[in-house]
Amino acid sequence: MRAGLRRRTTRADTGYGAFLSYSGERDRAVLPLVQNAIEKLPRPWYRFPRTRIFLDYSGVPIGAELWGKIVAGLSRSEWLVVVASPEAAGSKWVDREIEWWLANRSPETILLVLSAGSLFWDEEAGDWDRARSTALPPRLFGVFASEPVYKTLKWRADANGVPRPDIDAIAVGIAAVIRGVSEADVKSEGYQQTKRNLRWARTAIGALVILLVVALIAAVVARVQSNRAEEQAKIATARLMASVADTKMATDVRAALLLAVAAYRLDPSPRHRAALLRANLASPKVARYVAAPAEVTALQSSADGRTVVAGLADGQVVTWAPGGSVTTSVARLPGEIRSLAVAADGRTVLATDGASITLWGSNSGRPDFGVPGASEVDVVAVSASGKFGAVHRKETEAAEGTPGTVDIIDNAGGRVLSSHPIDRAVTSMVFTDDTALRLLETDGKVRQISLRGGADRDLSPLDTGPACGDGQDVGELSPDGSSFTCAVLPGIPAPVFRLRPTPSAVRPEPGYVGVAMPRRSAPAVLSRSARIAAVPSADAGFYVGPVTGEPRPPEPPPLITGTAVDFDRKLLRFLGTSETQLVSASGRLITLWDLAQRDRLAKSLAVPIVKGCNSCEPSLSLSPDGRTAVITGQDKDPGESALNSDVVIIQQLGPNPSRQLSIPGLSGKLAWRADGTMLAIAANPASGYERRVFPPKPHVETPFEVTVLSSPPPQISVEAAGVSSVSPTAVSLDSRGRAYLHDLATGGISSEFIPLGGAVDTDHVVEAGIDAAGEFLVMRDAEHISVYDLARQQNAHDIDGKDAQSVLFAGRHLLIRRKDSIEIWDRTGSNRERTIPFRSTRNSAAQLAAAADANVVVAKDEAGYLTVFAADGTNLGELEPDSVWHVPSAVALSADGRYLVTVNPGPAFSGGVDGTLIERDISPDGLIRAACAHAGPDLTGAEWNALMGVARPAQARCP
Repeated sequence: MRAGLRRRTTRADTGYGAFLSYSGERDRAVLPLVQNAIEKLPRPWYRFPRTRIFLDYSGVPIGAELWGKIVAGLSRSEWLVVVASPEAAGSKWVDREIEWWLANRSPETILLVLSAGSLFWDEEAGDWDRARSTALPPRLFGVFASEPVYKTLKWRADANGVPRPDIDAIAVGIAAVIRGVSEADVKSEGYQQTKRNLRWARTAIGALVILLVVALIAAVVARVQSNRAEEQAKIATARLMASVADTKMATDVRAALLLAVAAYRLDPSPRHRAALLRANLASPKVARYVAAPAEVTALQSSADGRTVVAGLADGQVVTWAPGGSVTTSVARLPGEIRSLAVAADGRTVLATDGASITLWGSNSGRPDFGVPGASEVDVVAVSASGKFGAVHRKETEAAEGTPGTVDIIDNAGGRVLSSHPIDRAVTSMVFTDDTALRLLETDGKVRQISLRGGADRDLSPLDTGPACGDGQDVGELSPDGSSFTCAVLPGIPAPVFRLRPTPSAVRPEPGYVGVAMPRRSAPAVLSRSARIAAVPSADAGFYVGPVTGEPRPPEPPPLITGTAVDFDRKLLRFLGTSETQLVSASGRLITLWDLAQRDRLAKSLAVPIVKGCNSCEPSLSLSPDGRTAVITGQDKDPGESALNSDVVIIQQLGPNPSRQLSIPGLSGKLAWRADGTMLAIAANPASGYERRVFPPKPHVETPFEVTVLSSPPPQISVEAAGVSSVSPTAVSLDSRGRAYLHDLATGGISSEFIPLGGAVDTDHVVEAGIDAAGEFLVMRDAEHISVYDLARQQNAHDIDGKDAQSVLFAGRHLLIRRKDSIEIWDRTGSNRERTIPFRSTRNSAAQLAAAADANVVVAKDEAGYLTVFAADGTNLGELEPDSVWHVPSAVALSADGRYLVTVNPGPAFSGGVDGTLIERDISPDGLIRAACAHAGPDLTGAEWNALMGVARPAQARCP
């Protein structure tokens, strides 16, 4: 029994014996006493508590931030103790915890404790009596096959007649079930333990020398156990971090990135490397975060997109160069910044806190302006050149929406040029140039004030009535002053009103942005050209779509999520003239969004490769050091011809990827000498000509030698090629199963032979490969796989190939992709080293990539999804397809497993866009570096505690 009890002991830092689910003030006061009683039941003084109990001290209702901790507590608990009461029966959060438990655990691990109300079992129905069971949460009806035994929390009067709960009875009952022993054994543990301690004490007195030896041994054992316990505690904490990171990926990418880094640094296992990769790929449109010194209250972007300006709650005005790591303070006012504006080049900023105005920039002779007494400023504007400013002010005592005044300011001289009374309050002001200012009023009317003559024109989109309708908020003018939007009810397309160019012009038809669920009272944000709009979602995130004449476009834009955006303060802007980059803010965090970004790991390069046909993917090979990519395919011809020619492109990767070389009129299979000093191109017959290609000597300046191997006869393609590591020869295999030996000095064919002796029918070879040393050849037909020893020119081994889909040499390993697994063999095919279970949910494709030691393996399916595996078979994650032209892409992995590279062809028409080469650093160091760089500021102590509720390890930080 004692051994059993020891096995059931639950360390505080690795899990919980039970999770207490409850609701109501009465149980909130009682359950901490129950928790304390269970954890303090008798135990040896030198051991941790036998049973730890998870209890949410904050009670209900709970919020979204706490639910991640609740799920973590549930997932680490062995039993669920439901404290039944009328309050629990009416709590949706108790039901939510039970729902999670039933989805992930057995009903037999649920214990019931009745604290108030009643429970009645209906024998005839075989379930709880729904009418009389007033304390049972609804999720527990229909769960138990027979009436379970439950405990009732009893109350007894103490010596003073005050009712007290019988805590010990409930604690012993719960502890007995969790430990799997009787209540009598639990109660008698203290007595048994005392006898055992006394017996040891008498033995110690009689045998001091023996005890000393035992103590030394025990110290060593304790040290080992302590180290093991610490390691297990680290792993448990790392798993909790990774679990919380997963729950935050859709709503708080920054937290997910930082927690995933912390988890991997605490426990650098494949499991946490997978969490790190998932976090880097989650919400791919989030590009970067930066932290402001205080809460952001106003946000703008310069027209050139190089400067983001933010006004803060403490009165500071800061600037940020998108992509930079810090903000720069440029001005300060006494109060919270209410409005600000920035010139096109970002060198002039006008800001107000309502009571004062500040002007910052190289052209400002006077940085501050006074505000007349009994007035307050709520909206400011700056012309694109920075020469002029505009200030809307109203009387302090006036009611909301009452008339005010717009002052036109000469920024250089610091003086008011003119003042213009207006009928209503304004939502925004925009200079269309240095001669005109447009004002959008709260009822949707638009006025244009001439800076030269002071003329006032009405450019409103409607002749009468509020533009947005009664009760609907008016948004802001687009940065070019041509349009504005309204807030609408969910399910209604967001309208975009176009302004009349002149008062007498015909009223333009409005545009629309059709989205699923816009957020009421938060208008859309327009790009500088007003062709694209960002519409806040009713739940979280936003949509970005074109402004069209159709209220409901056939393809609504996708929802973009990843971090919080303060829509109420209008803290979402397009970056400069871009229609794919935006900047937003919430709290102290400023976020850069890039809708064209594939993910935060991807580095894209244009390569002039186009699709030859819908099933003709290019070929891709990486140099042994992983810093050069070689691509063969169809070249994009910028001239008149729509049919493009063969080409080999040599693209340098790394920090300076600008170097790109082309070898026109050539295609074939690629092979490297193991030391990277030579690239051999086993040529195919010339495209468009039924003729053999003889080995030309390409004139390209590269760090390695490039040689061309003679092609097979016309209409016969090359299937595989390799360079010998011990002799100046190369070998290639054509589609008829005929092998050729080449002289590397000339590229010519020295001899040819048919690799016979194996089970593969060489007349029907569907795939072949040659290892990096040029010593072994693998061939596959419909039913067999044969490995051929090229040096001895004899078959080495045959492997069953009935369900094989692809084969690949990786260093000294042979990989075989089957329908439900990836097998890793030695390169001779004689010994299967390990198997990675994997069955794609989509149709699989015959393409694999692997590191030289097969410690990283990548499988691509027909849809273009890439699944990455670690050495132990852990699925590290899945990357979405990079191809956009519905053409199979090519994939390669560097020999060290660090760089994952894909090549995607462009469209096959003259003058079309290039194809794309995408490089990702998927090494742990690369993933950590990317996560820390994009996450920006590390989590503060308060943020960490709110997310985790446990102490942060010292190593769990960025960078």
